[in-house]
Amino acid sequence: MNAVVYARYSSHRQGEQSIEGQLAEAKKYAEAHGLTIIHEYCDRAQTGRNDDREQFQRMLADAAKHAFDALIVWKTDRIGRNKEEIALNKYHLKKNGVKIHYIAEMIPDTPEGIILEAVIEGMAAYYSEQLSQNVRRGMRASAGKAQFTGGRPPLGYLIDENKKFVIDPGTAPVVRLIFDLYARGRTVTEIIRILNEKGLRTVHNRPFGHNSLRSILKNEKYIGVYAYQDTVRIEDAIPPIVEPEVFYKVQEMLKYNQRAAAHKNAKADYLLTEKLFCGKCGSMMVGVCGTSRTGSRHYYYSCNAQRRKQCDKRPVRKMWIEDLVLEYVTALIRNDDLLEFIAEKTYQYYLAQNTESSYTESLQKALEDVEKATANLIRAMEAGIFNEATKQRMEELDGQRTELRDALAAARLREDLGLKKEHILYFLHRFAEMDVTDEDCQKQMIKIFVNSVFVYDDKVVMTFNYSGDDRTITLHEIDAGSQQGVRLPRGAAYQIVLTKKMHSKNAARKCGVFAFKRKNRRIQNRKVRFSKRGSAHSENGGLGDAHGPFYAIR
Repeated sequence: MNAVVYARYSSHRQGEQSIEGQLAEAKKYAEAHGLTIIHEYCDRAQTGRNDDREQFQRMLADAAKHAFDALIVWKTDRIGRNKEEIALNKYHLKKNGVKIHYIAEMIPDTPEGIILEAVIEGMAAYYSEQLSQNVRRGMRASAGKAQFTGGRPPLGYLIDENKKFVIDPGTAPVVRLIFDLYARGRTVTEIIRILNEKGLRTVHNRPFGHNSLRSILKNEKYIGVYAYQDTVRIEDAIPPIVEPEVFYKVQEMLKYNQRAAAHKNAKADYLLTEKLFCGKCGSMMVGVCGTSRTGSRHYYYSCNAQRRKQCDKRPVRKMWIEDLVLEYVTALIRNDDLLEFIAEKTYQYYLAQNTESSYTESLQKALEDVEKATANLIRAMEAGIFNEATKQRMEELDGQRTELRDALAAARLREDLGLKKEHILYFLHRFAEMDVTDEDCQKQMIKIFVNSVFVYDDKVVMTFNYSGDDRTITLHEIDAGSQQGVRLPRGAAYQIVLTKKMHSKNAARKCGVFAFKRKNRRIQNRKVRFSKRGSAHSENGGLGDAHGPFYAIR
C-alpha cells in the first residue's frame, strides 16, 4: 500500500517532536505495517491554528487525485487546529479512500474499531483508577504537611529541598502586578497585552493567555492557603505574595464580570459536532446561535460552506435534528439482539488484530533510540558542547520520550486486558440502563454509535457504527416494528433515511412510505396502511384530517 507522511514542527512548543524525528519514526512505522512511503510533506515552524499550511494543503489536493492510499502522521493534532477541523479533514481524506495511521496514538479507523476503543478506554479508566489509589494516598499524606505534590509550582514560587513552597524573588513581582492591574479595573485582555509586551512569561515559559491569567487570579496559594482537592485545606501554610484585601477584591470583581459574560455569551452544547454534514456540499455543519427581535436565543446547525456563501443549504434547528438522532440511537441500545450482534462483530475485529505486539515492539525500539540519543547528547554537554541547538534538541528528546512512554503504556495495557466478548456486551448494555435524557449520556451515545448524519433539503441520512454494508431501512422492517417503535435492522453501518417537509396528505403519498408525526419534541408513530400503489393512509381513511408536518422513513 502506497503511503505518504505529513510532518509539522511548531517552533514555539517545548518538547515538540522535530520533523526529522517524525520522519524517522514514520519510516519505522511504515516498515512494521507493510506500507511503502512514496512522498513526504513537511511544514516547518507552522501551527495547527492555521490550516493554510502549504504542504498540508498540497497533501489534501493530492489525496483528492487519489495519489496515495494511506497517510502517516505523528498524532491527531497534525491534521487540524481544532476538533471540528480535524474531523472535517479526516472526512475528506476518508472520502478519497485514504486511511490515516497515527504513530504515537493507537486510533481505530473502522466502525468496530471505534466501539472497541470505547470499550478499552472504559476498562483502562477502571484499572487506572485502581492503580492510582495508592499514589493518591501518598499525595494526600504530603498534602497534609503542606508539601509540594508534583507538577510545576505556581508562578512566584519555588520548591525547596523539603518540598516546601518558598517565594521566588524573580517572578513574585509579576504576580503582584497582575493582581494590582485587575484590582484597578484593567480587563484580562488588557493585562495579557501588557505582560506579553513586557516579554514576561508563564511558569511554562509561554506567553500569557486567558486561561493562565485566570488561574493565577483565582489561586488561593497567593494568600498563603494550601489546598489539595477537597480533602486538605490549610491556612497560613505558604508564604503569601498578595495582600488578602487585594485578593478578595479581585475575587468579587471576577464573579461580577463572569456573571455578565455568562449572560452575554451563554452557549449551547451541540451534541452533533463532528458528526453532522451538509447533504448538498459535504461540508461540516457547525453550531450557531441567533437572537430574535424579542431577545430570545435560537440554536441551529449551519453548513460551514454556506456561512462562506459557497452553499445555499439552510440551517436546521438544533433541537429538531438532535432529537431525531437520539430517537434512533435510543432504539439501537435497547435492542438486545442488535447489541449481541455488535458485540460479536467487535470481538471478531479484536481477535483479527495482529499488529498489537509488533506495534508495541516498534514503540519500545523507538523509545530505546530516544534514550540512546539522550545519553549521547548528555555526554556532549558534559564535554562542554552546550548551546541553543543542544538545548532545543534536549527539549525535543524529552517531549518524544514522554509521548512514547505514554503510547507504550497504553499498548501494553491493551495486551494485558484480556478482552472478552462479555466485556464488550456488558459495556454496550450499560447504555440501556443509563438515563438517556442526561446530556453526558447523550454525548457518549452519539460519540460511540453515530458515524455520520447528512442533512439534505428533503431527507436526513444517518449512518451508525457497526459493521456491514450501508443499507436503508425498509418499509417491511418499519411495519413489522410499528407497535413497539422503530425496529433496527441487523448489519450496517446501516442508513436511516428520513424524508421531511411533508405538510399534507398529497406530500405523504408522494413518498409512498411510512408516515409519522412529531409531537412534544418526540417522534410518535401513526398507524398507517399502504396501498399497492404505495400511497399512505391513516386508519380513518386518510391523512387529510391530520395536521403536519409529517416525516417519512424509507
